[in-house]
This record gives sequence, structure tokens and C-alpha cells, in this order.
Amino acid sequence: MTGTPDLRRTLGRAQGADGGFGPRPGSTSEPEPTALAAIALGAAGAGAADWLAARQAPDGSVGMRLGPVWNESATALAAFALGGTERQRALDHVAGEQGRATPNSPIVPHDGSLQGWAWTAGTAGWVEPTSRGVLALRALRPAAAQITDGVAYLRDRACLAGGWNYGNRVVYGEELPPYAQTTAVALLALRPGDGAVFEQGFGVLRSLWLKERQGGLSLAMSLAAASAHGDAMVAQTSAALFELFARTGFLGDTVALAWGVIATGPGVSTLLGGGM
Repeated sequence: MTGTPDLRRTLGRAQGADGGFGPRPGSTSEPEPTALAAIALGAAGAGAADWLAARQAPDGSVGMRLGPVWNESATALAAFALGGTERQRALDHVAGEQGRATPNSPIVPHDGSLQGWAWTAGTAGWVEPTSRGVLALRALRPAAAQITDGVAYLRDRACLAGGWNYGNRVVYGEELPPYAQTTAVALLALRPGDGAVFEQGFGVLRSLWLKERQGGLSLAMSLAAASAHGDAMVAQTSAALFELFARTGFLGDTVALAWGVIATGPGVSTLLGGGM
């Protein structure tokens, strides 16, 4: 795709002296941008996987502490960048540390038997970490039993008209709207055989990305989902992505840059289990 080398070079220049990547060039390295950059750049991002491995916790998670909270949601992404024992430890953690099932209620109706994955241990599941968990296990440990729960969770939490909000689809009787980022990451995790929710999600994403096209992250993640599944929106979305990047540079957002490189390069194949 035209424009990909500029994206890759810009992302590569964001790498810190320690081998990791921060949310912005020059900022402190963090697990999520480092894992995504490692997936995006492959061997060209040498040092990113080492940064992740050096910070892997004894329980296999790769996260960061925010006050009293250990945010471990990057573990599933880090598993793609890690190798050998470190990868297996990360996958063990993903498989063994799902979210907390919460009771169904008239205020927030949902299937209370499903766990999904959470942002931090011991809390309820959300769409994005659940999508990451399903994505990693499907690609790297496809026989994992937890995939069934994760797919069912995404079906259950889909918005009534299709696509995904951040968590539930109805709260206090109000239907919550879908967003491009959450819809895109859910579609990356799902497959056409997962039921009508897949096609409904793509039907919604084809209009959502147009509404959110001025956001580099929404645009890049939408293109990644379209590229992964060969959707017809690839050509239009990629043209919009390169135009926005040329005009704004994604404002130096490392995560958006990494998703942009993933969406326009071999990183998509990596996320689907094609290796690094």
C-alpha cells in the first residue's frame, strides 16, 4: 500500500532508548504501545520484545501499575511479540485470568454466566480486553476452552443494531451506541462462522469509520479489521488513513501509528496466527 514506508519510519523513530515505546515519542515506555509496535515492526522493532520480556511479572502478565491498580490488559498483545517460555507464560495468564462474571439485572441486562476479560484482575469483563483475549488465544493457542466464553461474551454484548460499545449494550433502558474502535477490535477477534453478529458488526463499521475518520486510532483499527477479513472497505479506508497521516501524523500517537502499520502490513497476518 502506498504510504506504508512513511508510517513505519515514523513509528520506528518513536522507539525509546530502552527499546520500548511510550504513548508519544519521548514519553516513558508502556506495555500496550510497545506490544503493538513490536507486532507492527517485527524484526525492525528489535528491542521491543526484550523490553516486554524484562517486565513480565512472575504470574506471566505484562502490565503497568496505575496507583493501586495493575492494568494487565496488554498481556494478550504482548504474547504475540514474546517467544518461547515467555509467550507461553503470557498465554497461561490470559487463559487463567478471565473477568469476574456479574449477575444479570434489569438495569444492565446481560448473560450473567459469561466472564470475558477485564482490564485488571478480579473485575468485570469489557469488550476490548475480551477481544484481545480471544484474538491471542485463537491465533496462538486455538484449542483453549476460554475462546468459547469470549466469543459468547462478544455476541451477548453487541449493540442491538450491531457493533460494540465499551461494555454492555443497554443501561437503564437506554441502548448504548457502537464505536469504531471497539467494533473493530471485536471484529478482529471474531470470524464469519461466529454468527450474524459478525456481519452486523461489519455493516455498522462501514458507516462508523466515516463518522470517526478524523481520529487516527479509529481509522487505523477499522482498516485493520477490514484488512484481516478482506472487506471491500479496505481501499477507501486505506486512502483515508494515508491522507490523515500525511496531514496530521496522527499527532504523534504511537498506538495509532502502530495500528496503522499493522493494518497496512504483515502485522494483520500475525494477529490472525500467521507468525512474526
